[in-house]
Amino acid sequence: MALVVLALGGIGMLSLMQSSTRNAAAIQERTLAVMAAENLLNGALLESRLRGGEAGTYELAGASYAWQLRVEPTTDRDLQRVILLVNAAGTGSELARLETFRRGSGG
Repeated sequence: MALVVLALGGIGMLSLMQSSTRNAAAIQERTLAVMAAENLLNGALLESRLRGGEAGTYELAGASYAWQLRVEPTTDRDLQRVILLVNAAGTGSELARLETFRRGSGG
């Protein structure tokens, strides 16, 4: 009987460890995606003129991310809304989304 209880406890612990490992990998992927998004957004904001509709891929720490930059007008003619989306390359699932505003239409 004690052996059965011990075996069931071991199975439960293995399941918990597997779940924990899976969650840690997902957290790492999202953290790297946010870092990639911050790098890309900072680079875009340094440009004198922002153009929406740009897209590409970005490599960081051995991972590849697909990104898309959108620039939208606001009710203030001199204010732009800047949105950067970062997706997992291949799957297309959204990992990070950064939004900010920028003064000046750049044109």
